Amino acid sequence: MFSRQLTGAARRRTASTARWSSTSTPTSSTPSTFRRNLRLLAGASTIATVSYYLGALYPPEFAHLLSPRTAPAPLHPDDPAALAHIAELEEELQRLPVLQAHRSREDRDEWYETRPYLNLPEERRVNSLTAGTLKGPGKLAIPPLVRSRHDATENWIFIHVGRALCGHEGVIHGGLLATLLDESLARVALLNLPEKVGVTANLNINYKAPTRADQFIVIKVKLDEAQGRKARVSGTVEDMAGNVLVEANALFIQPRYAKLLNSTAVRHMLGEPSHSKEPITPGTVAPVPVKLPGGAQTLVDSKNP
Repeated sequence: MFSRQLTGAARRRTASTARWSSTSTPTSSTPSTFRRNLRLLAGASTIATVSYYLGALYPPEFAHLLSPRTAPAPLHPDDPAALAHIAELEEELQRLPVLQAHRSREDRDEWYETRPYLNLPEERRVNSLTAGTLKGPGKLAIPPLVRSRHDATENWIFIHVGRALCGHEGVIHGGLLATLLDESLARVALLNLPEKVGVTANLNINYKAPTRADQFIVIKVKLDEAQGRKARVSGTVEDMAGNVLVEANALFIQPRYAKLLNSTAVRHMLGEPSHSKEPITPGTVAPVPVKLPGGAQTLVDSKNP
């Protein structure tokens, strides 16, 4: 009887030992597990470090929007650095591939080129939002360049928008884009009204993507319908890669008193028509120097009305 009890106890100890042995990690595997975990930690640290530096050097687009870098204040218009900057922008404008391609189109003889802001008298320019108040380094540094069909049905307007025109840091204010669209759409609309005078009846805008500051944009406008005292137009704001940033359409109406106004002066301020179909660059028909904001100069067609 006693020996059976001892035998049963021995069996239970043996079974317990076997279960413990089967669930325990061999002591010899501990160093290999530690090394494996150390390698994983080192790899993760390396990936994190590389990602951090790459992100700092080449931040993705959304990072610019979420955490933009603060830009320095605009230069004073009389600062020599401002004059140099404006001259550089003018040269960059003339070299834009989109502008050069447009000047080389097969239908280029159907288009003319003008800089309307340069036709605005100084006494009116000082009180103009876009030609006066917003001109200068960091804002609308150089006058817009307009490529327009002779039949006034389509415009391409090239504009540089600076860092001082932002709402969110680094992104152009939507209200500023609405203003530029209103003026650009108006140019086509007004030239298709009987007396070349009109007011904005409505303006509809759809913002498709953020418009980054300190870049050239092109506003493309076309005439949709002209009937009596009403003109309907539509247009887009695009970057130099062809991405559509804003879409808009508008209705312009000619006031009943428009016949009492001087439409010749309006035509002149709109820069229409130009007697030269050549680009406004050195070597065109009788180019003459005209001062840009800040004192820099560009060349324009001396036969422009």
